[in-house]
Amino acid sequence: MVVHQNLREATEAFQRQMITRTLEQNSRSWAASARALETDVANLHRLAKRLGLKG
Repeated sequence: MVVHQNLREATEAFQRQMITRTLEQNSRSWAASARALETDVANLHRLAKRLGLKG
């Protein structure tokens, strides 16, 4: 099955997957996940909210 996505949709899907997987690996710790992803925790929170991973 071929799924047609534009670049933005594919990028967002990849980011959702990476954030979700990293949170699971770090016992849902946002600070530890941010360190693992080499980003600032505030930026990770903003990105997760934009991607619909946070309420």
